[in-house]
Amino acid sequence: MNRTLALVLGLAVCLGVLALPQPGQAQPCPPGMIWTPGGCRPAAPPPGYYPPPRYMPPPRYVPPPRYMPPPVYAPAPVYDPAIKQVARRSITLRSCPGEACPPTTALSRGTPVQILAWDGPFVLVHVPGSRLEGWTKRNRLTR
Repeated sequence: MNRTLALVLGLAVCLGVLALPQPGQAQPCPPGMIWTPGGCRPAAPPPGYYPPPRYMPPPRYVPPPRYMPPPVYAPAPVYDPAIKQVARRSITLRSCPGEACPPTTALSRGTPVQILAWDGPFVLVHVPGSRLEGWTKRNRLTR
């Protein structure tokens, strides 16, 4: 008797499992629904899915910009390779090319100078717009 009862119960369980829809088979759910052990349920949206907005206004017409003539630029300044600037905090101008020559004046950083002559590492410079002139080392000016 126990054997028959166990056989009947086992057969019922097998039939119950076989009656459930399998993953590859057609399921009794409409589109957009998924089968779960409790029945059909709404399917979750895929990751990263955003529903479209209910109403999107049509793009507005934007007229093209009016024609504007190109800007007029001032001509580039003429580059003079002889014009340099003082690169150090201050430099001393001397009366002749050499460290032993007496100083005539001092110039501060950024002062523009025009190179007039060369003598080894020394250059004769003139400050444009003034009467200042003297010798200094070339490495004390900008390149």
